[in-house]
Amino acid sequence: MLNKNKKPLFTDTVKRIVFWDIAIFFMLFLTSNIFTVIITNKILTDNLDERLKNEVETLLDSFRIEKGIIQFVGYSEIKEPDFTTINSGAFFLQVKNTNGKTLLGSDNLKSFGTIPFGVPSNKPRYQFENITAGNHKLRVVYTPLFNEHNKIAAYLQLSVFRTQYSSIMRKIIFFNLFNLPFVLLLIIIVSIILAKKSYSPLNKIINIAENISANNLNARIKYNAHPNDELGRLRDTLNNLFTRLEIQINQISQFSDNASHQLMTPLTAIKTELEYILKRQRTLDEYKDTLTKVSIQNDKMITIIKSLLIISRYSSASEVYKNVFKISHVIDESIKPVFKGYNIDYLICDDCYLRGSYEGIQIVLENLIDNAVKYSANNSRITVKAEDIDGKTIIKIEDYGAGIRGDEKEKIFERFYRSAIATGGNIKGYGLGLSLVKTIVTAMEGSIKVEDNIPMGTVFILTFPSVKIE
Repeated sequence: MLNKNKKPLFTDTVKRIVFWDIAIFFMLFLTSNIFTVIITNKILTDNLDERLKNEVETLLDSFRIEKGIIQFVGYSEIKEPDFTTINSGAFFLQVKNTNGKTLLGSDNLKSFGTIPFGVPSNKPRYQFENITAGNHKLRVVYTPLFNEHNKIAAYLQLSVFRTQYSSIMRKIIFFNLFNLPFVLLLIIIVSIILAKKSYSPLNKIINIAENISANNLNARIKYNAHPNDELGRLRDTLNNLFTRLEIQINQISQFSDNASHQLMTPLTAIKTELEYILKRQRTLDEYKDTLTKVSIQNDKMITIIKSLLIISRYSSASEVYKNVFKISHVIDESIKPVFKGYNIDYLICDDCYLRGSYEGIQIVLENLIDNAVKYSANNSRITVKAEDIDGKTIIKIEDYGAGIRGDEKEKIFERFYRSAIATGGNIKGYGLGLSLVKTIVTAMEGSIKVEDNIPMGTVFILTFPSVKIE
C-alpha cells in the first residue's frame, strides 16, 4: 500500500530555490566570462596600439616636409627585418598623399599584397582600426603628416597582424564554452546542496511541530539557535503560540466543565421539581411551591448566562465605549443606592475621571463591594477610595473580612473558581464575579491586583490611566 504522506525528494520550494540559484549563478558565470573576454580583448588591443604608436613616433622623426615636398630620411629604419619580411611581428608601412598617391611603402608589402588604405574622415593624432587583407586580420593606425602651413600633406598607415591575438581570444572563448556543461552541472549540484541544507533546520522544526497536538500542547520546539536569528525567532514565536494555545485550550476545557456543572445544577433541580409535580395531582399550594422553586433555579441560570454574555462582550475591545465620566458620579448615582444601609466609607476625589464604559465600572464596583459585604462578618467597615497619584487613577476596596489565601490570589480571577472560604462557608455565588471584573478592567486598559489588608481582610486595587479635564 502506497504511503500518501510520503515526502517528495524535492519540494516545490526547493525546486524554486534551485532554479533561481542556477539562474543567478549561470548569469554570474556568463557575465564574468563576457567581462573577461572584453577585458582581455582590450588589453591585447591596447598592447598592439601601444606597439604601433611607439613605432609611428620613431618613423615620424624620419620625415621632412619643405615647400610641399615630403622627404623620408630614415631608410635604415624601414630596412629592418620587421619591415622587409613577413612574420608574426612584421610591420607594413604605407604613406600616401591626400590624392591617394603612394609616396612610400615597406618592402614586405610586395610579398604580402595590397592593404586597404582608408583616408580618415577627421584629423586625430592617431586613428586605430581593425581591417581584413585577404585572409589576414590586421590592426592599423593612421596618422597625418602636416606641412609648414599646418595642413595635411599626407597620411601614414602602419599595420601589424592581429591574428595571433584573435587566436588567443578564440582559445579563451572555446575554453569557457568547453567548461560550460561542467560548470552548469556543478552549479546544479551546489544549488541542490545549499537548498537542502538551508531548509534542513526548517524541516526539523516542522517535524517537531507536527508532533505537537491538542493532546500534547505541553511539548515545545527545542532547536539550538540565537534568539535574534531567523530560526531562533521562528522557534520562539511557535513556542509562544503553543503556550498561548495551551492556556486557551485549558481555559476553554475548564470553562466548559465549570459552565456545564453550574448550569446542570439548576437544570437538574428544575427537572426534579417538574417530575415531582407531574407524578400525580397536586394541591394549589404544592403547584405554587414547585413553580417558585423552578423560578429560583431559572433566575440562577439567567444570572450565569448574563454574566457570561457580559464577559464575552467586554472581551472585545471594540465593545468598550470610550466615554469620559466622573468616578464620584458613578458612586453617588449607581453604587450608594444599591448598598444603602451597609457600613461603607466613601473617600472619592472630586476631580477623578475615567475613560471607558460607565456601565462597566458600575459592574466592577458592585461586584467588588458585594464580595466585601458577603465576606465581612457583622456588617464590619468597608472603605472605597479613589485618588489620582502620579498620572494614575487608583481605586481601592478595603474590607476586614475573612481574607483570601495566598495561593488563591491569582486563581480567584478564573471563571467559575470559588475559594475555599466561599465553598466552606456556603456563601452564594457562581465564581464569575471576579472574572467579569478583571475582563472589564483589562478592556478599559487598567489593571487589578489583590493584597492582604492589615490586620485582616482584603484590598482590591484598580489602576487606570488618568484623564485630565481642563
